[in-house]
Amino acid sequence: MASAMRDREAADTILGAGERDFGLFLLLEHVASRLAASGLEVQAEAAERVAQMPEADAYVIGSGVYGQHWMKQAVALVKRNEGALSTRPVWLFSVGPIGQWAKSTPVEAREVAGFKRAFGPIDHRVFAGAFDRGTMEGSDLSFLERQIGRRFIPEGDYRDWPAVDAWTDTIARRLVGG
Repeated sequence: MASAMRDREAADTILGAGERDFGLFLLLEHVASRLAASGLEVQAEAAERVAQMPEADAYVIGSGVYGQHWMKQAVALVKRNEGALSTRPVWLFSVGPIGQWAKSTPVEAREVAGFKRAFGPIDHRVFAGAFDRGTMEGSDLSFLERQIGRRFIPEGDYRDWPAVDAWTDTIARRLVGG
């Protein structure tokens, strides 16, 4: 089923920087699956694998947040494609707070304010993340980042799936016209 906004052959697209952050990519795939179940054509890609935004009716872009910053690959993708993003509906999400910070008032990544000025996304949400120490080995984390992860970052899954689903359903309703 096509989106009510569709005026050409193009998928509704969701992108996120997921190569480094397995928890983010699981959330990304969950959002993509839920949007697809609503009848939208969805293409999920890791930001670091996309040079230029594919033609789409809408974009949902997410990134892991480390030290109050979006991942470099996601920031680079957004900056390279600000023109395209300014002509379509865009939703942004950040994934990152874990442990005691997962339940506190979310802090927006520093880049998001600039994105809001540049292309005016419809919404930005911050979702709690997940951390599994076993995923650090073989990742592109530096030695120092691995040490910090081992010693100071609380392991666990803090994602609030009902909140993710409610947000995703809001996007789906807007895009399918319901």
